[in-house]
Amino acid sequence: MKRKFSILIVSAVIVGLTLSLVGMALASQVASAEKNQNLDRQVPKPIPATDVKIVKKIPLLPTDGNAKGKPSRPSGQDKKKEKGPAATGELGATSTGAKYAVVIGICDYPGTKNDICTSDGDSLHMYKALIELYGYEKANIHLLKDMGITPATTTDVFAGVTYGLPTYTNIKNAVMDIKNKATSTNDEVVFFFSGHGASGIASDGDKERIDEAIVVHNASSTDLDYIWDGELRDWFNGFGTTRIAFVFDTCLAGGWNDLADEGRVISMATGEYQSAYVYSTAGEDVDGDGTADGEGVFSHYFVNEGMLQGLADTNPEDFKVTVEEAFDYAKEKITIPRQKPVISDNFPNDLLL
Repeated sequence: MKRKFSILIVSAVIVGLTLSLVGMALASQVASAEKNQNLDRQVPKPIPATDVKIVKKIPLLPTDGNAKGKPSRPSGQDKKKEKGPAATGELGATSTGAKYAVVIGICDYPGTKNDICTSDGDSLHMYKALIELYGYEKANIHLLKDMGITPATTTDVFAGVTYGLPTYTNIKNAVMDIKNKATSTNDEVVFFFSGHGASGIASDGDKERIDEAIVVHNASSTDLDYIWDGELRDWFNGFGTTRIAFVFDTCLAGGWNDLADEGRVISMATGEYQSAYVYSTAGEDVDGDGTADGEGVFSHYFVNEGMLQGLADTNPEDFKVTVEEAFDYAKEKITIPRQKPVISDNFPNDLLL
């Protein structure tokens, strides 16, 4: 009897251990599945959209300053009365906090059919201006450019700089990184984009019938992704600072006024229904890597001539170019029909980066 009882006890223990091991295995599988689901949720994914149309920049020779392009636009649009200068001549409050930037330039898109030029010079000029003129630190700038290749350079300002790939995920992560850091009202933020634009119908949270987007890289080598205006607006909601400058050198740029808010200046290369032009054959090698860099017409005047060369400075005694001065200079210089830069300025007086 005792022997049978012992056998029963041993059998029960074995069954219990087996069930316990099975339970642990199941729990581990569930935990692993939950972990993978959480990782999937953490990876940013583009918003689905319909009727998406890429509006490409139009190549322009540097000598063709008055080229007559015919970008499509709805009848009666972009015929608003001309406004006066954006610059007031009065310097607004200057930054006393940290300075951060997301600088994006895409000239070489995946594949060949959407390429503008071999290498983007607009982002390089903006990066250079932020470092050399406005006191930004390299560690506080996310530079996302073309195919993400970092070539050798002979220019000190670009020494040790890594060009990140301008994908949807990398751009969102860059904005979120800065959002977590720029928590003081005295901090300053710049978001710069040069590349193609797009239109479509996106579920991006705004009430627009037709949405605008910036065209960015997909993680694959051939596809493209889009960041929609309402989406980027949401990313910039809740920033600790109200000192933010946006620059869009892209087609349909005027549609990015969704980002308007207190303390923000949005400089846009075109009206909402217009195309932007680009000097795709420009010969300047900004970062000294042996490759000629192309320039958007707006960025050429806004950043290269206006800021870096100081030609937009209306008060030569201070040797400083404000965002509004750079915009006024670019607007005056661009005489291409149907590319009329526009600005949304909610910063008191003039913003000096």
